[in-house]
Amino acid sequence: MASLPSVVVGNTLKLESEFRKHTSTSLPFEKRNFTTTHLDKTLEPVCLDFREALSVIKDGPNFESSVYAMSIGLQVHSLSIKLGYESNLRVTNSIMYLYLKCGWISDAKKLFDGMEKISLITWNAMIAGHAQMMDIAEDSLSAHRSGVEALNIFLRLNRSNMKPDIFTFSSILTVCSSLVALEHGEQVHTQTIKTGFLSDVVVGTALVNMYSKCGSIKRASKAFVEMSTRTMISWTSMITAFSQHGRSQQALQLFEDMRLVGVRPNQITFVGVLSACSHAGLVDEALNYFEMMKKEYKIKPVMDHFACLIDMFVRLGKLDEAFEFVKKMDFEPNEVIWSLLIAGCRSHGNLELGFYAAEQLLSLSPKDSETYVMLLNMYLSAGRWKDVSRVRKMMRDEKLGKLKDWSWISIRDRVHSFKPDDRSCPPCGEVDILLGDLLEKARPLGYESQGSLEVTDEKDEETTFSSIHHSEKLAVAFGLLNTPNASPIRVMKSISMCRDCHNFFKFISVLTAREIIIRDSKRLHKFVNGHCSCGDFGSLL
Repeated sequence: MASLPSVVVGNTLKLESEFRKHTSTSLPFEKRNFTTTHLDKTLEPVCLDFREALSVIKDGPNFESSVYAMSIGLQVHSLSIKLGYESNLRVTNSIMYLYLKCGWISDAKKLFDGMEKISLITWNAMIAGHAQMMDIAEDSLSAHRSGVEALNIFLRLNRSNMKPDIFTFSSILTVCSSLVALEHGEQVHTQTIKTGFLSDVVVGTALVNMYSKCGSIKRASKAFVEMSTRTMISWTSMITAFSQHGRSQQALQLFEDMRLVGVRPNQITFVGVLSACSHAGLVDEALNYFEMMKKEYKIKPVMDHFACLIDMFVRLGKLDEAFEFVKKMDFEPNEVIWSLLIAGCRSHGNLELGFYAAEQLLSLSPKDSETYVMLLNMYLSAGRWKDVSRVRKMMRDEKLGKLKDWSWISIRDRVHSFKPDDRSCPPCGEVDILLGDLLEKARPLGYESQGSLEVTDEKDEETTFSSIHHSEKLAVAFGLLNTPNASPIRVMKSISMCRDCHNFFKFISVLTAREIIIRDSKRLHKFVNGHCSCGDFGSLL
């Protein structure tokens, strides 16, 4: 390919100066006086490569500037077409990457599909762009669609003459992690072995994360042990994996091994360590590690560290200590902290402290529907109707609707999705029969069905609904019917699991001798022989 000639469109430094000045100002966006029409007037005519210009635009100082970046980027794109460079691969890659970074996925896809030649950089940008969209998607369903599209692009890459590299593998393994797509992840793992990329530390760490987030801690541990070299990120990933799966002692032992070989931990490492202490109720050890972090490693505590310690006190029923610890924080507690305290107060029956924490949480005007549902359930169960009306009004003011409860399960590369009381799935009769049978078998073992409280009209009347047809129960039952007897069941859920479903799956894991793995909006739940990896403190609704 011939080298890209420089094009007379302006001075890079001038563009960068103007762009950063007008996107970092405190003025409201609509009042900023630098508009896209100034592009030609502002820039002195000297040589500038199109890719240089697009690089300046896409690397704006904050994401609010994306609208502004796009308006200028569109002009540069238009100019490249007028001057005959639309077929230049490097220019097209830069434009496509700009669209991806600003969230214009459909435009990036249109550009991608129209390209005559595609480089590996192009494939990687499309996969990474969709992976990025999963992180910033409005809801779990949108994130899931972006992830599935990334998998499809990866399959297209494999059918082409191009060969994936470490960037491809790390991106697609991240997608598999987010989708709990273990079958796809295993196929990618095999491909890394065949192509010789398994020895790369980035790929190895991505495999650890993928297996952990898909619920297979044994394979995550095996992938970690087989790594020829390990970075701080590798160690931290494995420590966090052990912690999330309730393997507290293994997490802490691995942390000591990490220190022994001279790898310095960071903030995230200590979140994993403190979380492990929280799961195991190791108060003295947690406080010692907290002091070690501050004094030995000079790491300033952040909100996540305090959340781990408060979670620990709450799990142990030490609510007074938890509230006292909040007072010692150097900054105001956020929604996560207050939600933990409310969940603890509900679990341990201390409604007085729970109502206090609820007021603090409401004062933050949270934007998350799940937070309001948690508060509604607490006020409903206590018969505090004025508070119910107040929370409902706040939800209306914030324009928050009902929770979008969806669950999905992937079986033989096909995704099956469910919503509450879903009658659209073909074998819904078989699903109903199986759920009824499991319910009858669970009751003699001690299971008691708990209906969910909901407000059904403007008069704030309380109604109790059965949770037997919650989306995750339908998905798990469908999985039990359509997978081999010994296979684990892996389900994704768009919101937090309710208490009744969480309790129900503990019994089902015993009755069916299956591992049931559910990733909800808050955390991973792995049910094995009547126990959950979250330590029975994972559901807030």
